Amino acid sequence: MNATGVAITGIGVTCALGTGADAVWTGVRDAVSGIGRTKRLDTSTLSCHYSGEVAEVAAPPRRSKGRIDRAIGLALGAAAEALEDAKLDLAGFDPYRVGIATGTSVGGLDAGEQYHWQLLRDGRAGASKAHLLMYPLSTSTDAVSAAFGLKGPKVVISNACAAGANSIGWALDTIREGRADVMLAGGVDVLDLLSLAGFDSLKALDEEPCAPYSRSSGLNIGEGAAFLVLESEELARARGAQVLGYVLGYALTSDAHHATAPDPVGGGALRAMRRALEQAGYTAADVDYVNGHGTGTPANDSAERKAVTALFGGKNVPPMSSTKSQVGHMLGAAGALEAAVCALAMREQVLPPTVNVEPAEEVAADGPAYDIVPNASRRADLGLVVSNSFAFGGNNCSLVLGRTLKPGQQRPDRRVVITGAGVVSPIGLGRDGLITGLRAGQVGIAPATRIDTGEAASRLVAEITDQGYRRRIDPAYARRLDQLGTLVLAATRDAFADAEYQITRQNATDVGMVFGTYTGPLDTVAQLTETIGTDGPHRVNPRLFPNSVMNAAPGHACLSLQIKGPLSTLAIGCASGIAGLGYASDLIRRGEAEVMAAVSADELTGLVHLGYDHLGILTSDALRPYDTRASGCALGAGSVALVLESLEHAKERGATILAEVRGHAGTADAYRVAGNEESGEAWAQCHRNALDAAGVTPAEVGVVYGDARGTGTLDRAEARAIASVFPAGTTRLANISGQVGHIHSTTPLMSVLAATESLGTGWVPPIAGLREPLPGLERYVGSERDPAGRAAVVTAANWGGTYASVVLSPCG
Repeated sequence: MNATGVAITGIGVTCALGTGADAVWTGVRDAVSGIGRTKRLDTSTLSCHYSGEVAEVAAPPRRSKGRIDRAIGLALGAAAEALEDAKLDLAGFDPYRVGIATGTSVGGLDAGEQYHWQLLRDGRAGASKAHLLMYPLSTSTDAVSAAFGLKGPKVVISNACAAGANSIGWALDTIREGRADVMLAGGVDVLDLLSLAGFDSLKALDEEPCAPYSRSSGLNIGEGAAFLVLESEELARARGAQVLGYVLGYALTSDAHHATAPDPVGGGALRAMRRALEQAGYTAADVDYVNGHGTGTPANDSAERKAVTALFGGKNVPPMSSTKSQVGHMLGAAGALEAAVCALAMREQVLPPTVNVEPAEEVAADGPAYDIVPNASRRADLGLVVSNSFAFGGNNCSLVLGRTLKPGQQRPDRRVVITGAGVVSPIGLGRDGLITGLRAGQVGIAPATRIDTGEAASRLVAEITDQGYRRRIDPAYARRLDQLGTLVLAATRDAFADAEYQITRQNATDVGMVFGTYTGPLDTVAQLTETIGTDGPHRVNPRLFPNSVMNAAPGHACLSLQIKGPLSTLAIGCASGIAGLGYASDLIRRGEAEVMAAVSADELTGLVHLGYDHLGILTSDALRPYDTRASGCALGAGSVALVLESLEHAKERGATILAEVRGHAGTADAYRVAGNEESGEAWAQCHRNALDAAGVTPAEVGVVYGDARGTGTLDRAEARAIASVFPAGTTRLANISGQVGHIHSTTPLMSVLAATESLGTGWVPPIAGLREPLPGLERYVGSERDPAGRAAVVTAANWGGTYASVVLSPCG
């Protein structure tokens, strides 16, 4: 297929240089530094007192229902400016054709910290549960979606420092694949004490304003938000929109080198730049400027210079500068801010500078002389630029942006199949263990024995009782891992063994991973926040901090297994697993990888359980999906890894094929933060879009595996969505939450495995706990029609109104 051209038609930015794209660009052009002494947070016990702080968060012109924290305020402001700059009349668009992709690393962490500190100080009675609704990483994205009525594809990407750039790449794919006409893509992150303390514990902060590519003695953390309006070139031309430039390509890679340090020779960074240029249809000789990752740490600056030197063959290296020298490192928002700067630089034909460069420092000690545009911007002919974002865990993302659009590049359109799976669940380990437990009717929900539920009213959880999965990990390596990392590595090892696929030096760059999670590493984060709250930020443990980011666990798995292909982490709540499966299949379908691991994992801790109990959504007797007497959910822990391959690759090596991934889709209800609209309309549209993508009609679907979890509003919404799309009496409804618990983003991937069994054998598990079905569901749960040989739909929903569905079928 030909790649659709994707134009940038609007930009919105808030950062340490000011609010508004014009103000920020003026600061960039004039070589102003926005880095100063931190005022909002107490950093007196830390070595660094400098940061790129936003002086004031302006009241957003539009807002969603509910409270607004700093991250939401920044995101709403930048999104509003971008949409206004693009002169988009959203009322004239199908809301399901306009979506949002956001990168973030911190999200609403400040709210989670406040809740934890209140709990430690005053107990449950003194902790505000309102903080719990602000904490999830998806909150800012949900708020923007609701404020502007964006009901199209919605994702949150949390690859630490590469998240903002990856979100733009994800949005590019979404438009190219025809799933949306317009995407709002960018990132948001705020200054947070845990981040400052963590980087300080690693001795990664500069005690002065940072000087990337010159002094390189450390970084400064920044904050802010940046969004770009992306739309198909055809739409932009038809409506006469201004075009600031084009997103021409992007690429993801994994270093598989170290938990925090980059590959010292820049191998992963080099592969990301090369592949992004190849995807865009250009070579290194066409590049006019590189906006570098340029954090200011010795290891990062050195590795990036080596990668850039290799890309250009050691000569004719174009100018490369670091915007972080002016605004600080905005973490998950950094790549989005830097892409915005690149677009503005092309519009103005001006090279952005690197500031804080001393004359004697302009020549790198470990390479050829570089033009880092020292201390002053200057005029230049900019037609093609590369923007780099490299992160903890060896996550690399390079974007290619240009002033003009080449004729559409041919892209492959390959079939994708599932060839193996690894599982850690409350009812069994491995693919066979899960299916055996489901077939036996085993229920893993019981009073807690492994976590403390002392202050909670509910004691019911779905714990992992068989700890044998830990034996799948080398004890020496296991010492580096937290709870989430252990779950991810165990399931991923199991999956590749099940697929009988060996990762080698020869194929490592053709193998990638997409990880999805809701909880993330909450056990590690809780330990760090408790230390900050009781002992002070200067006492943070440097061994714990690297595991506190969402992408640390998949980074460990890639390091252990030497996976060096595309690597991404999705954090769109309970929809992350299914959305990640869809993203992984896209990367194979379009030739970015031959093999991908689609992985999901979620922890169960006493703090997570208490938080849900405080919100009043846990059951004290039984989890009853789709039941008129449903009283709440029961949380669990677990992990799933699915091995995906191109059909050609699987056949060539004689792999066992479990099912084909036919299509997928995502929608949003744009209702409110932490809430779901009860009509189920957006969920139904998600099913329709997935079926359209798969070329499957509702009548061809034999079974739907749902995501109801015993909570009234969400269960009713799903029941209405199913009844409005699928024919009663011919499509069966299944749900495994009553057996494995609500494991956030992971239960739906367990449902994918159950669905492969349904397609192959006709077996469908009865819905444990269901006694009195919701109105309209009787003929779906009572159907006896054999689904073998037909299609299956597996779906997931997040509390903030995000829906994801995937269509599977036997591979014919």
